[in-house]
Amino acid sequence: MLSHLRIENIALIGQLSIDFDKGLNIITGETGAGKSIVIDSINLLLGERADRNLIRAGEDKAYVEGIFTIENMDVLSSILDNYGIIVDDETLIITRELSSNGRNICRINGRAVTLSVLKEVSKYLIDIHGQHEHQSLLSVESHRKFLDSFGGNSIEERKEEVRKYYNIFKNVQNQIESIQEIDASGRARKDYLIYQLEEIKKANLKIDEYEKLMQERTVLQNSEHIMEGIEKVYNLLYRGWSSSIPSITEGLGSICSEFQNLVNLDKELEPMLRRFENIYYELEDCVMELRDYMDTFKFDENKLDEIESRLNLINDLKRKYGSSISDILEYSQELEKEIRKIEESNQLLAELSSQRELTWEKLYSACESLSKKRKEVAKRFEVQLLRQLSDLGMDKTKFLVDINSDRKYVSSDGFDSIEFLISPNPGEPLRPLTKIVSGGEMARIMLAFKTILADIDDIPTLIFDEIDVGISGNIAKVVAQKMAIISKSHQLICVTHLPQIAAMADRHFTIEKYTDNGRTYTIAKVLSDGERQYELAKMAGGTELSKLSLEHALELIKNSEKYKSRL
Repeated sequence: MLSHLRIENIALIGQLSIDFDKGLNIITGETGAGKSIVIDSINLLLGERADRNLIRAGEDKAYVEGIFTIENMDVLSSILDNYGIIVDDETLIITRELSSNGRNICRINGRAVTLSVLKEVSKYLIDIHGQHEHQSLLSVESHRKFLDSFGGNSIEERKEEVRKYYNIFKNVQNQIESIQEIDASGRARKDYLIYQLEEIKKANLKIDEYEKLMQERTVLQNSEHIMEGIEKVYNLLYRGWSSSIPSITEGLGSICSEFQNLVNLDKELEPMLRRFENIYYELEDCVMELRDYMDTFKFDENKLDEIESRLNLINDLKRKYGSSISDILEYSQELEKEIRKIEESNQLLAELSSQRELTWEKLYSACESLSKKRKEVAKRFEVQLLRQLSDLGMDKTKFLVDINSDRKYVSSDGFDSIEFLISPNPGEPLRPLTKIVSGGEMARIMLAFKTILADIDDIPTLIFDEIDVGISGNIAKVVAQKMAIISKSHQLICVTHLPQIAAMADRHFTIEKYTDNGRTYTIAKVLSDGERQYELAKMAGGTELSKLSLEHALELIKNSEKYKSRL
């Protein structure tokens, strides 16, 4: 609900704060005092377009702030989360600042938002009815919601059935369309995939092949340098440095012979002899292996060409299909899967087509059931709404819930398009509600709707701006009673000129204007019980108060309190 409203520099208002309460909040005041400015300010919080002329003369900026207490955040939480708006203690603070230079700043809980975001959020907070455009009845899309809400569980259960089969149908349809796209270019695609797969398979790749080939190529390319190095080492080990310098093995053999003589003299040197002998034998093994390597090593130019050719093939495949042999082989597996998918698509398409036909029959049957129930509910809705409108002085009104069932177009809400048609005046044909009713009629029609749907509608705050246009007497009393009923489940804010409606207030505000130093100001005042009596007497009998008018005002208040106590 709207718990607090602050207005600065809007039209006649310099500064104004109003603390609204639950139940029925009544706003009264003389014509021109500024009641409409309060409603205009609330409209700014709801994202309506701003006119710079609203800024109070002589001021550069205007400001409106609304504090909303949200008891059920389920509907709004996902929307607010999407825009990064943090909510503490189930409180929303919406502000709107206008500047004479055209700058327009909107914020929700301190976060700057666009007008479209403000509208998206505010439609869950307040519904205004009267001379303004922020009215849910003006949206044809909302008519189905009204009717379905009135139908309660009997409608909702059928809608759930429709949504279930609709989602299944759409999923199957999407799969069919995907397969059909594949099938349309499937043959050419399949040939191309097979060509790629055969090219990879023909290469007969091995995981570690590339690295081994690179190593083998390096050896062959450097064979001359390798042999030169091997021969040099072999000569040093076995043939000696020169004719005057023995080889390493020969020198090491001499060392072992000399140590053998020393061991004969000193047994402690024997371990060292054994070490030298081990080195000698190990060195001899190395010399033999070098000799074998030299004997078997061959430079094969044809082998090098084969390796180069193989590497070129692998590099070509890597350029086409992956950065490594592992990637290429993985890609070949994907090719096999896609080829199988294309080959299996015809069979799958037949299965899905059969499933789609079966699901469509179930979906169509669910839509038929929903449409039938809607038409039953519509009859009851028409009867109850006409009864409410008759109570509100619109007894000549004709009203019809027009349900057009287009069985070619099915959505998750069924195949019904729903629009409310009305004829407020005798002799006039039924026409779309959104096009023909006046502001006063619209407010009374909405009051009738809200009376019927009081326990269902989830918009917490309703504002009725001068709903009493064109009514008086007993009809005004009925309007007041219906507003009292709605105020049990919604916060109502009502601007009125009728004492019968004002008498039903749970909190009564009067808007007054005064002049100070040549400037006009507007103030809002919460009335006490005694002040309410005087205000109602003024509303009923003008500025001249009489004992009779005061007694009549007190009687209105007592009768209203008695009526509310029975609710």
